[in-house]
Amino acid sequence: MSDIRLCRLDDEASFAAVREFFEHDNPDLRLTRVSVDGSGHLRSECGGMRVFWVHRGRGEVFLPRGYRTQEGDGAPLPDQYRADALAPALAETLQLIESGLSSLSPAARVPVAAILGRRREGSFVGDCLGELWRLDHVPEPWSTDERVVTALRSLYQVYRQHGFSTKQVDSYEPVMEGDQIVACAQEAIPVRGCFQCLAMENVRQTASPVSTVRRLRFLADTAGGCNPDFDPFRRLPLTWFYNYPGETGDGLNWVNSHVVNIPKETSPAHFHPPKAVGGASGIPQREMYLVLDPIAYHLNTWGRSPSLIVFPDLRDLRRYEQHPLEPGLFIYIPPGTGHRGLDVFVNVLTIPGFKPHNEYYLDRDIRDAAGGAAPFNENMLGAKNYERIEDLLLTDP
Repeated sequence: MSDIRLCRLDDEASFAAVREFFEHDNPDLRLTRVSVDGSGHLRSECGGMRVFWVHRGRGEVFLPRGYRTQEGDGAPLPDQYRADALAPALAETLQLIESGLSSLSPAARVPVAAILGRRREGSFVGDCLGELWRLDHVPEPWSTDERVVTALRSLYQVYRQHGFSTKQVDSYEPVMEGDQIVACAQEAIPVRGCFQCLAMENVRQTASPVSTVRRLRFLADTAGGCNPDFDPFRRLPLTWFYNYPGETGDGLNWVNSHVVNIPKETSPAHFHPPKAVGGASGIPQREMYLVLDPIAYHLNTWGRSPSLIVFPDLRDLRRYEQHPLEPGLFIYIPPGTGHRGLDVFVNVLTIPGFKPHNEYYLDRDIRDAAGGAAPFNENMLGAKNYERIEDLLLTDP
């Protein structure tokens, strides 16, 4: 049986209790709150990789000339950036894939078209991990042409090297709610303004696989997960890194982030197993909600009230809790806990990350087991699991 931990980030006592539980559950990680009021620096506390997620307020971060980022696939980066030239080998790969579009399965065409759509006047812009994730969840074969399949598979081995833009001048740039800032080792990131962050540091990792900032306005919407609609707000500041040859276990991954507007119509009840299954070996997946204010991005809530439904005991799906949510709340959801967000704008954080093929759907089980005593999403009854819940749980309750 699993219990969530919930706190308001502006409540020192409740945050301290959640922090104590979190750090006991994740001994290599440190959870803190950080406020900026005026000017200063963001830095690690223990010499590790520290990630700051802005959840309230606005400010600026200093980014020097020569700074490189994989942003720019949403709104274009400012004119002070120049996109790197498209590498000839990648250009050849993408051309081969494009020539074989008619050979793709219908489900594979959407993520592949999105990857090809990143080409811009001799460059390739942004981080295509979201599309690679989605393609990884498409049943194989992706194509009837083996050359196209080989070309698509090669993208998983080179995606970290492409999609960058380089800054041409020194300057401060705006950050706001939902944005992500990273400081590693002895780095000190100059910032100014008035904003509050939730911060998490991995004391054993001293380098970052992502750039110093990831700003939502410069990131593409990527349909999927809890918002697969045609017009979603779902942006991925930090998603799962697929292993390169020689990398093992969870690889570079220790935390992921995606910011998503979750409508109740497309939100599935689901859980992540307490055993490390479904993808690379490593630790079981923990999930966290950092609730944001939809007004910051002009999202219309249509008078809906956000909440989180929790199924604490997967052996008894008649039991559930429903917690009202509001901006500034932080919720820690242990592995093996069923949950479903409703009408909430949230930064979903996971440790070690959103593992591929590691989400198991519950709505059909809730319908069949609870006999109407617990809420389920009728729109998600077609989501299939291929293993029994009992096989995914630990022996002890």
